[in-house]
Amino acid sequence: MTSEQRQAPRVQAAYQIMYECFQRETKVSEGTAQTVNLSERGALIELTQEVAPDASMILWIFAPFYTLLIKGDVVHAHRRTNGLFRIGVKLTDVIEGNWQVFKKDLQARANDLVL
Repeated sequence: MTSEQRQAPRVQAAYQIMYECFQRETKVSEGTAQTVNLSERGALIELTQEVAPDASMILWIFAPFYTLLIKGDVVHAHRRTNGLFRIGVKLTDVIEGNWQVFKKDLQARANDLVL
């Protein structure tokens, strides 16, 4: 059994996203995907193409009442039996949008799960 390494708990959140993936400052791919879960500092996203574990990403997260443009670093990538890839991203910087609105939305989702 491994110990929890996340800084904040994840909540189930299926948001549509657009992404750009970079390797050493060079854009190597782009596309659309969906989040599986999110926290204030991390995201698990599911997409159709592989992403290297040392890549960085820019994500446009389309939530119901806001859009957040955020930068992150890929920390793991796994191929699933259905052929899709699940990518763990450590969220590092907000480029555009309001981090506080994002945090409030996640906290509200977490509270809804507890009730």
